[in-house]
Amino acid sequence: MKKVCYAIGAVGIAPTLGLVTPAATAAATVTHNPGGTGKTVSFRQDRDGVRPMLNCGRTHHAYVVSPKADISGSIYWSGTNCVNQVGAFLYKRQTGLTMRVRFYSGDGALEYTAWDDNGTIGFTSTSWDSTANVYAHKVCEALVANGNHNDVEYGGSCETT
Repeated sequence: MKKVCYAIGAVGIAPTLGLVTPAATAAATVTHNPGGTGKTVSFRQDRDGVRPMLNCGRTHHAYVVSPKADISGSIYWSGTNCVNQVGAFLYKRQTGLTMRVRFYSGDGALEYTAWDDNGTIGFTSTSWDSTANVYAHKVCEALVANGNHNDVEYGGSCETT
């Protein structure tokens, strides 16, 4: 008859495989000393959609009509290029659209893309309004098909902070 030993710990009951780790070692924490003082850390937005937690102000506003005059875009931002809010306005009533917003750095690199499918249909228009809180130098809005975000239906409209 084969005997099986069990270890009871914080994780529960598990069969041991001949290796026993003391509980103090398993729960040990590692501390790191800072590498230097006065170091600045950058919270640059990643292209995979991970953004820092920001709370931008609304001290400036920009409004631009697209070259085809089919939509207009607007942004609100603080003096530090921190874009607080983004909006798009379609000069007709239409369903099935998502607002795509692209945020660009000062050197023109695409920093982040956001999507907002909560358009509001009014009497003669459709509008989107979204809180962004993203550092950017240039913001471009386009209206794309809900089922295919590569299918630009209207736009784009670009504003600079």
